[in-house]
Amino acid sequence: MPQSSIVAIGDELVGGFTVDTNSHWMAERLRLLGYPVKRVTQIRDKPGEIMEQLGRELEDPDLTDVFLSGGLGPTPDDRTFAALAEALGRELVVWDETRARIERRVQRMHAMGLLESPDVTEGNLRMARIPAHPNHVFRNRRGMAPGALYEVKGKRIFVLPGVPMEMKGIFTEEIEPEFLTSGNAATVRELRFTFAVEARFYPLMRDLEERYPDVSVGSYPNFETKELVIRVLGLDPKRVDEALDVIRRKAPV
Repeated sequence: MPQSSIVAIGDELVGGFTVDTNSHWMAERLRLLGYPVKRVTQIRDKPGEIMEQLGRELEDPDLTDVFLSGGLGPTPDDRTFAALAEALGRELVVWDETRARIERRVQRMHAMGLLESPDVTEGNLRMARIPAHPNHVFRNRRGMAPGALYEVKGKRIFVLPGVPMEMKGIFTEEIEPEFLTSGNAATVRELRFTFAVEARFYPLMRDLEERYPDVSVGSYPNFETKELVIRVLGLDPKRVDEALDVIRRKAPV
């Protein structure tokens, strides 16, 4: 079964300045597509830390897909592609198709009065430099930095911009229809109990873990609505429904 991980890169995320909505959105999409996420990690824009975390992902035998998000922009603190190149032992190269697209975008923005010059700056050009020998380079119809795919050690590394609109565009328009079509989405069922005591469900959930090891059962209290949500998730709909029926019959409420 495919399993994914997400690595969100950015000092602004780790420092608490920006909420990491990208990982939340991507984790939901991957679950629905049948590529559930094993973990989400936030790290700083530090090349050594990016390389270290990528090494962990590549050595994890459970993972089939790794999604890197962020650090592809035009400023010196955007270091993801450079760190990835070093980690893979590849040089950074200017991707001609991306450079041409950036040139056209800069010229359009100049014509609209949004930029003073129609010339491509060094910052613009930084976004066209990617590690050599990608398996695929994704177009970014909403920005300049491209997305890219590398296949390493039997795993796929998807590199995506951190700007939410750009990331979602590449993901839904290019990655989903071409690279995420063979997964089997999990079945998810929920039961909601009002004014239920979570601790009283412990024996029942312990029993379900033993009887249905292929099904995930979790409890999630919502203190605002006074509800306890019991969520059951698994690949086999029949097994999920069986576990759900046990909860209905034996819930301590």
